[in-house]
Amino acid sequence: MDRTRRQQDGTVNVDFMTDCERQLRTPLDVWAGDLSSGLESIGRDGWNRSHVKSAAAHMNLAALVLANAGDLGSAERLCRTQLAWLARLASESGDVSVLGSAVQPWINLGRLRVLTGRIEESLPHFRLAEHVRDREPARLGPCRIHAEMWQPLVAAEPDLPEVLWNVFVLDQLKAHLRSGDPDRILSSTVALREAAPPETYQYIVEGEIIALLRSGRAEDALQSVARAGPATTSGEIAFLLHRIAAATSLRRSEDARRLATGLAAFVTQSDVPSDEPATFLRQLKQLAYLLERLGEPHYALAVHLRGMRACHEHMDEPLFLDFLEGAVQLAPEHASASQWRAAREDLLASSLYAEVRRRRGAAAALDHPSLRALIVSAEAAATRVGPYVPAV
Repeated sequence: MDRTRRQQDGTVNVDFMTDCERQLRTPLDVWAGDLSSGLESIGRDGWNRSHVKSAAAHMNLAALVLANAGDLGSAERLCRTQLAWLARLASESGDVSVLGSAVQPWINLGRLRVLTGRIEESLPHFRLAEHVRDREPARLGPCRIHAEMWQPLVAAEPDLPEVLWNVFVLDQLKAHLRSGDPDRILSSTVALREAAPPETYQYIVEGEIIALLRSGRAEDALQSVARAGPATTSGEIAFLLHRIAAATSLRRSEDARRLATGLAAFVTQSDVPSDEPATFLRQLKQLAYLLERLGEPHYALAVHLRGMRACHEHMDEPLFLDFLEGAVQLAPEHASASQWRAAREDLLASSLYAEVRRRRGAAAALDHPSLRALIVSAEAAATRVGPYVPAV
């Protein structure tokens, strides 16, 4: 109902199109199985810094798998288990460097709060960058990082400040966007620009554009697009999509069609960027949607087909379903339509992603064996005892 309302009043569906380490959403049962196997082998002969980092990375992805499956409770429990494990390991070993691995599960807890609508509770989880900058102590659940610990943690992870500033900006923006209050979103961009370094401004500008478009202020959004100044091809595509969305909202159809069809000609002949395939797929989905809005079904079909081909190399199940359904809807009599329908039905029947299962009216597959095994493997790794050797 909300989507229909937006389309009737001239505004369009928009979201973040820039890249920031998006994960491809591969089949969850396979992903869970790979993570379980890795967790079962790490730390069996004792722990060192490398083993801790590897186990922590596996646990972070395990929580992501569970969240994608719709089991937010287990995902949160796993994040808390991980934090308790790291706090215990730091205390018992005396090696505070392991607390660097506590940052991600703490951020993940904030993201889970956003998903459950607890916006205000989520925000402190995204503000660690200020603690690093000001060398202030931070408490991440049971993990305590004293002010003097930040310097060695950053020395061990030189890109940590950049990562935390990206989280500071992007995750707070996404949290505010989820609240649905345009004024709050726009006021947050002012505060974020004052606090964050210039390297993050692209994300702040994009958040401002999204808020303006969602509130029907497309003319203002166009002015913000003109100030964006993206530095990469992916960034140029992202802000061009926002420009097309703004022109579509303003019913400047000729300009929007010219830009959209030109972009379609480019992306359908482009290789999938090896360093950001998930972002490229999201951009294809948005472009196909805009082309359909503009009454360009042939171009939209070409983009859906490019997305389908890309997914054969870089699978993202929810987006693959979007491309399949888009192609079937636009070309039901196409020679390959029966194959698309069969692939769609297979995906709907087999996928463990909660958003895919909702499309066929199914509940989340919380008791799937691969997901239960993943929880057991992650919790077992967090309770595994053994000697700790600080060396890498």
